[in-house]
Amino acid sequence: MKKITFLIVALLAASFTFGQMKYKPKVIVVVLGQHNPTFEESTFPDLQFYYTPEMVLKTNTILGKASKNVNKNAWSTAIGFGRSAGSEAHDSYTGSPEILVNKGIHSGVTYLLDKNGDIVGKTYNGEKADFTSNTPMLVDFKKFQRKIVSEPLGDLLKSLIKKGETAGDRKKADYQDIGTKFMDFNVADVNGTEHSMSSLIKGNEATLVVFIYINSKYDLKEAKKSGAGKKGRDYMNSVAQIVAAERQIAPLYSLEKGIFGKRIKD
Repeated sequence: MKKITFLIVALLAASFTFGQMKYKPKVIVVVLGQHNPTFEESTFPDLQFYYTPEMVLKTNTILGKASKNVNKNAWSTAIGFGRSAGSEAHDSYTGSPEILVNKGIHSGVTYLLDKNGDIVGKTYNGEKADFTSNTPMLVDFKKFQRKIVSEPLGDLLKSLIKKGETAGDRKKADYQDIGTKFMDFNVADVNGTEHSMSSLIKGNEATLVVFIYINSKYDLKEAKKSGAGKKGRDYMNSVAQIVAAERQIAPLYSLEKGIFGKRIKD
């Protein structure tokens, strides 16, 4: 009987961790802009969240200036068309940290760093990545051949964590900042306490830094409540806001599932 019980417990344990990576990095999520008070970081227990409250998303695009009405913006983002959706897709910011503004950092940019804080790989489409062992990370770009060189995230993590390798142990890359020190700038945690990125990265065998944008005015909770007693238009607007917000935080579910093997329920 004890053997059967032990087997059942083992199988259950395996089911909860199915699909997680063998070698896991520290994952730092940098939210571009202010903290959304309706967003609960604890929903994603394996991710560490920091903010850049002085960064502001530009709302001037080729489609014109986005509306100041949060509901109109939410509908635009929810359906993926219109001025607000265009602004968020364009991902152009003002404010500080200036280094992020000047480098054109936007939602989806992801960096993989070694224990020295040097860049080993990156991706620009983290908002669509599944963050599994097979997710390709850009490690170089051959200018003359116009050829992207990539390696699976799982292989890179194995090299960094198991073998203790660094960017310096790899062939020098020709592409932009790969192989160089990751930029240092200040971020704030949910309580408003400032931290330098260098202090957050220090001491980790491997760190994944993921940039995302969450509109601080979208309500992620209201639409989950009962619609009883609400006007149809008001309730639909709250639904649009949560759909828009869920589109923006989609990478967080992928990080938890792909790296840590957890299916987070919204």
